[in-house]
Amino acid sequence: MLPDSECRCGILRHLCGKTSGLGDLPSESVGLAVLVSHGGSGLGFGAWDANSRSHRGPQGASIVNTGEDDLQFLSSSLQGTSRTFALAIPLLGPELQYQVGIAYLLFRVADSIEDAACVDAARRHLLLQRLRDCLAPDCQQSSTLQAAMAEGFGGLWPAGSATEHLMVAASRLLRLFHQLPPAASACIRSSLDRTIVGMLDFLNSGAARGAEIRVETVAELKLYCYFVAGIVGEMLTELFLLQGPVSSDQLGRLRELAVGFGEFLQLVNILKDSEGDVHLGRCFIPAGVSRETVISLAETSGHAAREYIQTLAVLGVSADVLAFCRFISRLAEGSLVALQQHGAGAKLTRNDVFRILESVIGGPLVTPKE
Repeated sequence: MLPDSECRCGILRHLCGKTSGLGDLPSESVGLAVLVSHGGSGLGFGAWDANSRSHRGPQGASIVNTGEDDLQFLSSSLQGTSRTFALAIPLLGPELQYQVGIAYLLFRVADSIEDAACVDAARRHLLLQRLRDCLAPDCQQSSTLQAAMAEGFGGLWPAGSATEHLMVAASRLLRLFHQLPPAASACIRSSLDRTIVGMLDFLNSGAARGAEIRVETVAELKLYCYFVAGIVGEMLTELFLLQGPVSSDQLGRLRELAVGFGEFLQLVNILKDSEGDVHLGRCFIPAGVSRETVISLAETSGHAAREYIQTLAVLGVSADVLAFCRFISRLAEGSLVALQQHGAGAKLTRNDVFRILESVIGGPLVTPKE
């Protein structure tokens, strides 16, 4: 199921008057206004059943017992902190919106700990390990971990910022995570655990080299991209496959391509943010390695991303999953072209994003009614 005209109207409200670039879609412009239009409920995470106070997925299947304020919390957190995924997640069906939204925000918490350059490495290590511990299935039965979870992850970002708000509220996000169906929570837990281990390794190596994170070889760059993005591609794939049976043909190939799908987005981000990263003491493009080499890596991953989406279609996944994947992949493709033409920091225009989104949803965005 793809967004209807009401949903397109919501998308347009949050894009009007803004420009964007992959990984840097202004949160105030993209938000999750797509979600505002579903059924007039003001929420995008499925339909709200006021009688049972349950979040309802496709065919009314109960996804998780929660309050309406929790759904508002997820929506506002995504609006404030997400970029590319803030427009992409609402293209998914209700159950996947909920699961991918929680997963994205948890990965965002880990990323925000890693990126807090003004905080000493020892505290960041402590917080990453705390987040890892709080993902454990028995976390809510442990008084020690309950206390750690309640303490939160605040104090790393400017007070009042959307990122700091998410970090302070991380315990709430973790509680919602622990209420997910076991198969979905296990998938997210395994993926984020591996990503955190990778982050800790790179923070350690960066400290040894006198920098925040310093990637010194192309092999290290590929490894970093796998830890922070290739694993995300793997996780999304497994969440997609939980939605229902698909053809078993090419499943192995799909899982291989999932890594390239995620890494494509990360490589484009690295190219776009390279100058700003250097000022923050982070170096993801190795010394002596040209931007053209990294662009070539991104193009190779882009080919894998396209084959990944084609394979999803062959396997018979739902239209909403295909729309989600096509949209973020095409944003990356457009951003890569802009970077090749204009250099680091180049962004897609609002109209570029409009065109990409319209090509995915199969119709024009509707001018919102005031």
